[in-house]
Amino acid sequence: MAGELGVLHATTIVDQVGEVVPSGPVQRIVTLAPDVTELVFAVGAGNRVVAAAPWSDFPAEAARLPRIVPTDPETIVAVRPDLVLASTAGNEPTVVTQLRRVGVRVATFDVTSCRRLAEACHLLGELLGTGEAARQLAREVRERCATASRRAAPLPRRTALYVAWWDPLVVAAPGTVHDDLLRLAGLVNRAPAGGGRYPRVDPEVLLDPTLDLVVAPRDPSGVALHAALVARPAGRRLASGSLPVIWLPADPASRPGPRWPIALETLLSAREARP
Repeated sequence: MAGELGVLHATTIVDQVGEVVPSGPVQRIVTLAPDVTELVFAVGAGNRVVAAAPWSDFPAEAARLPRIVPTDPETIVAVRPDLVLASTAGNEPTVVTQLRRVGVRVATFDVTSCRRLAEACHLLGELLGTGEAARQLAREVRERCATASRRAAPLPRRTALYVAWWDPLVVAAPGTVHDDLLRLAGLVNRAPAGGGRYPRVDPEVLLDPTLDLVVAPRDPSGVALHAALVARPAGRRLASGSLPVIWLPADPASRPGPRWPIALETLLSAREARP
């Protein structure tokens, strides 16, 4: 169990991709993804973040932070971090490797489920010395996911796809945080396995009569691309309403951070309104 939470023993911490994070003081944090930025603030260490990735806009204090370029190790090293926090949800592993090569401490978070989000909270608490706040956040995450699962239990089982992008059509495969989102909401993911976490699929999949609904983050680009797809032959079921779309708030849905349960609860409310 301890290894799952990122702790092997009192002085050794491993991150969520299995890399050892060297010990040392943490006063200058750089975050390479918005979800990680939110996690740091949520465990009470936001005042130690000296720079963050673009789109780190929550909470409000995060929006005022200096920016780095997540794909450019030089801009990251230039702000003299003593800990860099990365995410598999959007950061290049090669950048992490380059940072480690020049002696920068890096911890990578790999949130692929509600359980892994709770574990990420524990890991961050160990790294930053904010154990109690991290434990409280992890408890809240677990409780909200458990409550959602109980709400979903009496609902009829439905098949679904989580559309991460509309053109090209990219869906969430099994083993992703969005697959877990569907599962916790009582939905069966129809995305193919074996093609990576977010495979590109043929839009014709939307014509499958056994597919009951689509779940997607609502953002201006996504809504516009959805509208364009509706006008194409592959969008006939979308156009007729026989394949409904449940739109989720984009930031919580697309960022596997502390607000992610909001997306799950929104999905449950929509399912309860229209089982």
